[in-house]
Amino acid sequence: MRQPFVFVIMRFSDEFRDVYELGIKPAAESAGALCERVDEQMFTQNILDRIYKQIQRADFIVAEMTGRNANVFYEAGFAHGVGKPIIFVTKSADDIPFDLRHYPHVVYGDRIAVLKKELEKKIRWCVEHPGECLGVAEQDQKLTPDLERMALQIENYMKANKFTRVSYERIQKLHPSYTLARAEKLVELAPERFRPSMIKGGKPGLARVLP
Repeated sequence: MRQPFVFVIMRFSDEFRDVYELGIKPAAESAGALCERVDEQMFTQNILDRIYKQIQRADFIVAEMTGRNANVFYEAGFAHGVGKPIIFVTKSADDIPFDLRHYPHVVYGDRIAVLKKELEKKIRWCVEHPGECLGVAEQDQKLTPDLERMALQIENYMKANKFTRVSYERIQKLHPSYTLARAEKLVELAPERFRPSMIKGGKPGLARVLP
């Protein structure tokens, strides 16, 4: 199984360097995940395009909310829109808007050791329980963790965009590992959630089975 990828959205400033390098990154790595910020990566495209593509590629997002930075808020909203689970971290609970406080979060004050310890626990739990991390009860799962993660992202993507059907071509754009074979396997193993469908233009895809 591939290593889960945690993408971090936060302010880039010296004030938060230790928060990332001594707190967030080692917490994710100790939990068995690959962790990166966009400023650690090599790329040639526009930085905003890169951020959005990395959010779509990631399994989990860590959002550092201290100071209510507008860019971080926007990127967190984008992550929700494409169905990504987010763990919020902040020095003060007042920086997490009321509507987001029911999502997993860590309030660490100025104690980076607290941040590392508590964030590691949350990331480890998400890695080990991908379905529950996205709000699906464990007893409802019969897919492998990777397929469950894929299923949930597709469901959340379709709900966010008010789609009832989506092409396999578009699914592949959500993550490089979402191949045609895996999408067809998903339909086979979860018929109560997905069924085969043809999209406008004759493209093969799947439809979400509505309750």
